[in-house]
Amino acid sequence: MAFHLTSLFRRSEHKRVLGDLMKLDDYLLRDIGLTRTDLAQMRSGRNQRSRSSGHE
Repeated sequence: MAFHLTSLFRRSEHKRVLGDLMKLDDYLLRDIGLTRTDLAQMRSGRNQRSRSSGHE
């Protein structure tokens, strides 16, 4: 039961964070190394970005 609640909380938090990121303008997203396409992929569960490609 605890695992299910933890999973539910993580999904809820993930959706909240993505919603907050979607409210940022394109300039702020670019500053943190993200694009609207990245957010759309994250929302659909297809995050293709490599974690090693950080801000340069």
